[in-house]
Amino acid sequence: MPLILHAIIAASYFVLASALALLVPQYVPALTPATAPFLAGLVFLSAGFGHYAFAQSEKQRRAREELQLVRRQTREIAEDLLNTQTQALQTRQALEQVGRAGEQRVSQMVTEVKVLQNLIESFSRKQAEVAMMNGQMQIAERPRLVAVEGGKAISAPSGADLRTTEDQEVLGIVQEALRLDRVDVYLQPIVSLPQRKNRYYECFTRIRSEDGTVIGPGQYIGIAEREGLVSSIDNMLLFRCVQLVRRTQRRNYDTAFFCNISRESLSDTSFITDFVDFVSENTDLAPKLFFEFGQADIESAPPITIGNLARLADLGFRFSLDQVTHLNLDLPGLSAKNFRFVKVDAHFFLADPDNMDIEIAGADIKKWLDRDGLDLIVEKIEDEKQLVELLDFGIDYGQGYLFGEPRLSRSE
Repeated sequence: MPLILHAIIAASYFVLASALALLVPQYVPALTPATAPFLAGLVFLSAGFGHYAFAQSEKQRRAREELQLVRRQTREIAEDLLNTQTQALQTRQALEQVGRAGEQRVSQMVTEVKVLQNLIESFSRKQAEVAMMNGQMQIAERPRLVAVEGGKAISAPSGADLRTTEDQEVLGIVQEALRLDRVDVYLQPIVSLPQRKNRYYECFTRIRSEDGTVIGPGQYIGIAEREGLVSSIDNMLLFRCVQLVRRTQRRNYDTAFFCNISRESLSDTSFITDFVDFVSENTDLAPKLFFEFGQADIESAPPITIGNLARLADLGFRFSLDQVTHLNLDLPGLSAKNFRFVKVDAHFFLADPDNMDIEIAGADIKKWLDRDGLDLIVEKIEDEKQLVELLDFGIDYGQGYLFGEPRLSRSE
């Protein structure tokens, strides 16, 4: 209450007491003029004490309100502080997680770079050995490419033997691509049927020359086999597949990749040992990476190759049988080796059985595979008419130009 208001109240009961001192003797004969001032003083003091009590009560009320306000503000500040501490703790935990994830990612990148470096060093070492055996200390000069036609590199004739010129040209491109890391990965979808949903991708290698010309396996595979380069190409493809798995994991994509491994690579104990050591520390790769092997390679594989296959299976890797030329398959044996897919050409289902030497009818293939826990992938499906006929066999997955041609991986 303002001080001026207290002064006004005090003045009012002073006036009241004075009025009583003057007027009461006139109206109350029992009170003499001598006792009237005493009565007025008593009234004044009573009013003063009442005023004082009221002022103290008001002061206490304001004090209580201020105390409640301070308590409320203190509680709000405490809640804000707690929220700030909680947010700070969450931020720190998030930063620590990001830091750990970053450290893990850096560690993975370092490991992958080391793998790539080992691949290139291994290739260079092998090439030096080949050069020494042949008495050649340098790689033949690469002739000029002038065109790309139908996905194939075409070279300008520069000698009497055009075939030799093309071979030397392709060999030079392959050697240079392996040395300078110009091996690209192309992906072709494998779809579930009949939904046609992309479930997996098969990885193919394409060699790229310095000027951007691309050549496919049909052009270089024979030369690479003759020159002992298939293992180096397979190893580079495997490294690229590992990188693809890493990228899809970081982006939470639920997909897996088929990577073809040749008999030469599977028999290369040195490489398999290094790779097994690598994947032993990265077991999360197993569910996302299927190794694909040719039927002839598996059927004629020596014990050392089967042993390396078992080492990969023990780490959780699953396999796919490719390049099937006959259907007289040891399905229980394949299942025991951790094979989970068999890839069969569409012509086994669509061709006239009377004109083909087929051991198993198309209608029975799927049933036999299901019995041993193997999924069927029918490849080389090129048009809708073929698909309509194939769906009658209840196939699991399809692959072919109808669903998509091999395309350069986006990461490239």
